[in-house]
Formats: sequence, C-alpha cells, structure tokens
Amino acid sequence: FGTGLHETTKDLLNIILTKIDLCNKTVLDIGTGSGILSIASAIIGAAKVTALDIRDVKEEVELNASLNGLYNVEVLVGNALTEEVEIKDKYDWIYINIGGEETELFMDFIKTHLNNNGNLLVSGLVEWSFDKVKSIVESYGFE
Repeated sequence: FGTGLHETTKDLLNIILTKIDLCNKTVLDIGTGSGILSIASAIIGAAKVTALDIRDVKEEVELNASLNGLYNVEVLVGNALTEEVEIKDKYDWIYINIGGEETELFMDFIKTHLNNNGNLLVSGLVEWSFDKVKSIVESYGFE
C-alpha cells in the first residue's frame, strides 16, 4: 500500500478517473500513502482535497502535488480517531483504502464528516473480510 501500485489502489484510481465527477467537490482521502488518489482527484477538478495518513507522508505528498501544479491538497498526519489530528470539515467524497478492520474503526468518523448526499468509496479489503465490512458499511446507510 501507499505507492499506488497495489491492485486496490489501481482500481480506486480507475473509478476516480473514469466514473465520478469531482468538479468543485471536496474530498477526504483516508490512508493517503503516496497521495496518488488525492492528487488524481485534484487534477480532475476537486476544489479541495484533504490527504490523511497516520504515517508522516506530508513532504512526499506535498512534493507530488506541487510537481503537478496543485496547491489545493492539504496533508494531515496523525490519527484522526484519537483527535491527534482535528478535522472539522465535511466532505462530498471520502475514500478509504486501508483495510477492513481500519474501515470498521473509521465508520463513525466517516458518517460525521460526510456531507448529506455525500459518497463513500471503500477499497483495500481482502476477500475474507469483504462480507463483514460490507455489512458494517451498509449498516451505516451506504450501498
């Protein structure tokens, strides 16, 4: 994970680039890694992108964004679930591509930070956890 080479990241990137309209939308990318999903979102028109990771990827993501002429990508480092990082905004789109257990832990946070009629993209799941995580995500009102 984190490099953009993982299959789930490639799949999510393909969806972002070909299936959704992010023009003037706000995006939160949970578990941003290299920032590839955040940067792609900004390139195709997202108004504001927040890239969040528990690891210190700030310098790498900011460099990648600046190399693409993007200055609307904010990078936050820390654990948003423990208020180590404070996020007050609500978003039109939230991506989470970090695994099943982590997705479960973030569901209350996601529900709080997603705009009404906002959209959630979940990826990074392994086959053995897919049904369980899908059920949990659906219990929060997502399809």
